[in-house]
Amino acid sequence: MDKIMKFNRIISFALAISAIAGLSSCEEFGPVFTGKYDEPEPSKIYTDADFEGLTLVDIADLKARYTAGQPFNIEEDIYIKGQVNSSDSLGNFYRSFYIQDETGGIEIKAGKTGLYNSYKRNQWVYVKCKGLALGAYGGMVQLGYESMDPQYETSYIDVQLLIDNHIFRGEMGEKIEPIVVTDGQDILDMKYLGMLCTVQGLAYGDEVFAIFHDSADNNIYIGDDYPNGAHGITTWALSETGCAEYLEEWKSNIPDLEDAVPEPINVSQYFTLGNATLQVRTSGYSRFADTPLTGDPEKGVPDVTKGSNVSLTGIMTIHNDNFQITLNDLSGVQVEE
Repeated sequence: MDKIMKFNRIISFALAISAIAGLSSCEEFGPVFTGKYDEPEPSKIYTDADFEGLTLVDIADLKARYTAGQPFNIEEDIYIKGQVNSSDSLGNFYRSFYIQDETGGIEIKAGKTGLYNSYKRNQWVYVKCKGLALGAYGGMVQLGYESMDPQYETSYIDVQLLIDNHIFRGEMGEKIEPIVVTDGQDILDMKYLGMLCTVQGLAYGDEVFAIFHDSADNNIYIGDDYPNGAHGITTWALSETGCAEYLEEWKSNIPDLEDAVPEPINVSQYFTLGNATLQVRTSGYSRFADTPLTGDPEKGVPDVTKGSNVSLTGIMTIHNDNFQITLNDLSGVQVEE
């Protein structure tokens, strides 16, 4: 009898615990929602009508207001409108994007990464300029925010509230057709800076410029203090891994590299057209940094080291009188047979 009573007490206790657990579960989680949540409101697509009362200026006109070495804050109620021609999706642009209209192109220093998610290639973008600053870096005019650092004429806009107050996304436009450049003198034309261009008829120059660093962050220049040559750099740039492999092989050949540390290295590869030199500047952080100049057949990337009919499509820039082109991706590299 005692065993039966003890068994019954155990069963009752177990049922009580189950009931309490059930009540607790219902209270904690509640009923399962099987309906449909409201769709988020789509982002506003801005049009010209949203900027009535402001004065639209051409990008070339805005850039012409800058005087070299004299950054200034814009106090006029003006705005510019252009299509996005760059993309940081592969890491070859950093915290900036470029827009262009029929008159010119300009760098917008938004100060964010992953900008390609918000500002897509060929999309129209409006920029309210009042409160922003015009300046330049290495001769390349930029639109950003007032800089408190005397080393730089502008700073990144950075703060999302400021970005939202100045940069507005418009509709997707037709695909931008690059300006075709076939003459060396046109490479040196300042009017193309910031614009999407295709430079045809280039020849590989077998020359590079790169800056390495030692453990104390001192600069080690390759390309300035040595005779012209590629110095064993056979890729568009060097990732940290690529840099480590390069140093292992070449630091014994280039004494200054003995103390260099492995890190992503931006590289300028040289190409020529007539008497003009064009540098292809590639970031060591780009996803195609370690792609060999001799090409990658699996990715359809051609060998640019042979022949003299290389075609490159990218954004035209300048740095200290060196004219450069920056690729969005390697589809901008073609070799004509």
